[in-house]
Amino acid sequence: MKVIDAHMHYGTDANVAAHTCVPYLVNGEPDSVIRLLDEQNASHGVLFPHDRRMSPPWDADYDKANGLVGEAARKYPDRIVGVARIDPTFGAEHTAALIDRYVGEWNCRGLKLVAGYDFYRPNDMKVMGPLLDKAEEHGLTVLFHSGDAPRDLPYLQAQAAKAYPKVQFVLAHIGMHAFLWECILACQEYPNISVDMSQAFAFDIMTFIKNVSADRLQYGSDVPYQSTKIEQLKLREIGLSEADLEKVFWRNAARIWGIDRTQ
Repeated sequence: MKVIDAHMHYGTDANVAAHTCVPYLVNGEPDSVIRLLDEQNASHGVLFPHDRRMSPPWDADYDKANGLVGEAARKYPDRIVGVARIDPTFGAEHTAALIDRYVGEWNCRGLKLVAGYDFYRPNDMKVMGPLLDKAEEHGLTVLFHSGDAPRDLPYLQAQAAKAYPKVQFVLAHIGMHAFLWECILACQEYPNISVDMSQAFAFDIMTFIKNVSADRLQYGSDVPYQSTKIEQLKLREIGLSEADLEKVFWRNAARIWGIDRTQ
């Protein structure tokens, strides 16, 4: 079965990369993304920059890192779904201009947010509102890093989903174990929230499916930090039906990220 990897970072800091699970995945080298997709039998990958500013911190608003993702998405539009890392604290005008440019230049399909690194609350609509207005305007999926206190918490993130019911939201890592049930409750309450299972314990994946649905879960590897083999094995070892494996490994991601597998 061809999978869709819905959680891929485009490399990391140079001094860290050699010590990751996928040291050859290097930003600025789109062929390294395709090599990784092929090695894990993936038809597509959802690709975004490193979560925090690179060291040294020369890219304050992630624009250069986003540009590298855009180059990869332009080179391989049939394999790579490009997602932009956004810090909304730069203000409404700057945020809107970046998103409009990314959509126009490289068909940006989503926005990755990490409130803990950028120092805001996901439920603060004064900060989040302009970004979410653009997500709704362009039909972009919003992917939150989820599961780290005090800012990257599922129920804070759920308030954004409540305020913007037409926008699709994904909470990465199913809340990072400590906030699994907060993530489950958020999904039960708001139908426009889904999750990816990268880094999640196998038992947490089973608990999520039992209490929400396999329809709201996506496979994601969190490369280069995690192993694609291990992340896939979790799903294959928890007793899912073939129909549910198809949903989690590719059908749900295709729906959420607008991927056409018929091409």
